[in-house]
Amino acid sequence: MPHKHHTKTCVTCGKEFECKPSHDERMQNCSIKCRQKARKMAKEQKTTKHMSTALSKAEQTRLSPAQSAKLRGQIATMVKTQIDWANQVVEGSREWSPTQARVFGTLLSKVVPDLSASYHQHEINNKEIIDLSRDELERIAAGIEVTATEITDVSEEPSKGRPKVINNP
Repeated sequence: MPHKHHTKTCVTCGKEFECKPSHDERMQNCSIKCRQKARKMAKEQKTTKHMSTALSKAEQTRLSPAQSAKLRGQIATMVKTQIDWANQVVEGSREWSPTQARVFGTLLSKVVPDLSASYHQHEINNKEIIDLSRDELERIAAGIEVTATEITDVSEEPSKGRPKVINNP
């Protein structure tokens, strides 16, 4: 008596394959290669979900500059491991879902700034700590950027009526 085989569709590649009725529940892939690829894709999806969760938590909480730098470092490490995968996606040897591509792009933008973004150049002048106001000290302690612009008089001889440093709020 011949064995009856069930026809199934591979969840990885979409090809039809036959399996024994006793294996019907557990057979999902047509080959070992597709099974390995499915495991790898599941691992990638788990990693992507983990990164998405971390990113959403980071967006909900106001971070200090030190925490922000630490988080950027962690994101940079994740992105660094996945840059080869992204290259494979571009070459067509790997496929990502639109969600995976969007999450990777978001994480990449957190680490590498967009080249089309306009950058503002800030001139940084140092003041002695005794010359800082209480408000400026509190802003520095809170991690808020001090926005006062300093203009220094560059003449060699100071004039009596002209101050050397002018603060413009």
